[in-house]
Amino acid sequence: MPINYGADTGKGFYKEEDLSIFLKAIESSIIKAPVKNNNRILLSDLWVISSLPKDLIIEVLKKYSEDLTVPEDINEIYDDGNNEIIWIKNKSI
Repeated sequence: MPINYGADTGKGFYKEEDLSIFLKAIESSIIKAPVKNNNRILLSDLWVISSLPKDLIIEVLKKYSEDLTVPEDINEIYDDGNNEIIWIKNKSI
């Protein structure tokens, strides 16, 4: 069944592809994102860099947390809009 990503923006799109195709794009965005206090990256920064819908980024991060490759200085990815941690190094939420 296709999933509608970005529906909350009014510019959503339906996707039937395997989510793993977005993993490399998100990893690339993580490398480019500014590292904030406590060695964290903000979801809003990943969204701006990748142009992927936030709900898609969250789903990929949660589904592929074990396969995610991040630089050593990054300990967590934080959803600054919902005030929650999406990903922690060596531990998935």
